[in-house]
Amino acid sequence: MSIPLGVWLLGRGRAVGINCFSPGVQPLMAALAPTIAITLIELVSVFLLPADQRELQAIRALVQLVCPLLQLIVSERYAVFVGRKGLWTRYATASLWCAWLPVIMMIMAEGIMRIILPAAASSSAALAGVAVGVWLYSLWLTWYVTRVGLVMTAWQAAIMTVLQTVSVFVLIGLLLLVPPHYNAIADLFGA
Repeated sequence: MSIPLGVWLLGRGRAVGINCFSPGVQPLMAALAPTIAITLIELVSVFLLPADQRELQAIRALVQLVCPLLQLIVSERYAVFVGRKGLWTRYATASLWCAWLPVIMMIMAEGIMRIILPAAASSSAALAGVAVGVWLYSLWLTWYVTRVGLVMTAWQAAIMTVLQTVSVFVLIGLLLLVPPHYNAIADLFGA
């Protein structure tokens, strides 16, 4: 099965894209592998930093792994709650792979802005606008993959999307409150 094709189809709102993802633990672990690899590379690079910057950089690296894991936990619990446990591994695999699409879109949008409107590309307001647009698309994509992957109603998928989003925002809020007071939102928007 073609993972890029599945991401492309689901990203464009074509339900047939879910058929490009296999169910089971191995495909799920393969979908999680890039996130784990990036986190491990960043954790190793922490030791190249001065001692006073290591703690915050380690937290920054771990947040990139913990957020998807938190979303997986929330989605698995909700899938069990609505009686869709058997569909969950395929959904989770598709969800993890599709999560890269907004990242790619953000990189491409920023690159295009730098070519077409170089002055706007250096504006934090313009970049924040693009980031908000990509985030809204990401919410829709999460909702859509949930709806298609777990064969849910629009409302059930919306509830799952809200639960996943709120859980991540609670984590981000806790990170801001607890020392060393890591501000993931400022990091995301480059503030």
